[in-house]
Amino acid sequence: MLPRDTIKGFRMIVENMDEHGFVKSLHLKLPKTVYKWKIHDVYAGGVPDAYYEGEEGCCWIEYKYVKSFPLRPTSIIKHSLSNLQKQWLRRANSNGQKAYVVIGSYDKVVILSNKEWEIPLTNEYFDNNALPRQAVVNWITSICTTGHPSTL
Repeated sequence: MLPRDTIKGFRMIVENMDEHGFVKSLHLKLPKTVYKWKIHDVYAGGVPDAYYEGEEGCCWIEYKYVKSFPLRPTSIIKHSLSNLQKQWLRRANSNGQKAYVVIGSYDKVVILSNKEWEIPLTNEYFDNNALPRQAVVNWITSICTTGHPSTL
């Protein structure tokens, strides 16, 4: 586990990762049977960061990376999920698509589904529901190879 410092009311994780590096670290662990597309669309706002597909299923994921966390358990974790992104995810879910938000830090990840991204994310919720990165890799793989997300 990396050292954590406290600066102006936030837990700071001492590391140099950003969202791009976080997504890449997950993609490198996915099996070759899972097609992955890291999307960079400058023309259509709100498009999720990644699309995954396999023999049995597919999904869309919007990634957010958080470098610092509030100290209080009830404090809201700030991430940059825009209204256009929320609208895109809502529409995809309404049309029967699997669409998720994955919020990560250096050592933990939380998956938000079924419009959970509409609810403010507290530090306590993140800590209580956090998963290791490999569990997220296994979860994406299960969606694409079985058609259903694995139980986390």
